[in-house]
Amino acid sequence: MKLLDRWDCQPLQFASNMRIRLGAVSGSAAVLAMASFAPASSAGTVAGQAAPSAVVAAVSHVPADVFNGVGRQPSVTPPVVLSGQAPLRFGTKPGVFFMSAEGCPLCAAERWSFIVATSRFGAWSHLGIAQSASDDVDPNTQTFSFARATYSSPYVSMRTVEFTKLNGRAAVLHALTAPERKAYTTLDVAKYVPDNPGTFPFVDFANAVFIAGASYDPGQLQGLTRAQIAADLANPSSPVTKSIVATGNYMTAAICSVDGERPSNVCGSGGVVQSANFAKITASTTHGCTTQVTSKPSCAPASP
Repeated sequence: MKLLDRWDCQPLQFASNMRIRLGAVSGSAAVLAMASFAPASSAGTVAGQAAPSAVVAAVSHVPADVFNGVGRQPSVTPPVVLSGQAPLRFGTKPGVFFMSAEGCPLCAAERWSFIVATSRFGAWSHLGIAQSASDDVDPNTQTFSFARATYSSPYVSMRTVEFTKLNGRAAVLHALTAPERKAYTTLDVAKYVPDNPGTFPFVDFANAVFIAGASYDPGQLQGLTRAQIAADLANPSSPVTKSIVATGNYMTAAICSVDGERPSNVCGSGGVVQSANFAKITASTTHGCTTQVTSKPSCAPASP
């Protein structure tokens, strides 16, 4: 098996010497120097296709009654809630940081919820289409690409980092900054996610709340087209919608907790309040507790 032919959704471990360990390949770890991960923009243009406008409209404009109708779902893992961390900020706004690998099926599933949630606070442009690797678990899971996407919000600032394959080698579509690297190496660890540390996707909401790994089983999206998933988001009774939107409610609550509970009609909505109360996501860290995730879905290990 060639390097990076398969993503096992645990592709990064940043050691103290700033080296990166990719997931198991042919039964052994492949170690590459940090410098070997050239930004894709400097290595060549990444081909991409724009997401259909109807799909983007559906995923970015989920009706309020669907969020409230879905609320919290027991099959969806809540995020980790932190206390005492220095806030992550991008410029003058709270920072929202999404890091994943383009071929990872767990990441493919999480992007649906991430777009659903963040669209309540701002607007996406130039979303692309993508799918998870064909030779991994839950192959060809339909999703989106952030390679050319931009996001604008009056409440938060966004950064997305995606690892991909380019000309047969690993490439990062946007280079990690020092605060982003620190967030990943400090938070996505056994202290907070003992069952599955160092996993993708990693979603950080201003160092107050974070998600490591998939919030729900990506197998639910198997065999569904992008258009089918998007159309289903108007139906709060759909199992797929329950998973995507319940995850989105947790993400919404996380953003509300760091942006001053704005906009109030979103942050005060029933589905968000229910999710925030269950996961103990508050606008203050004075509760003094850290919620620890004890179980996470994980991808199958690479074949020997």
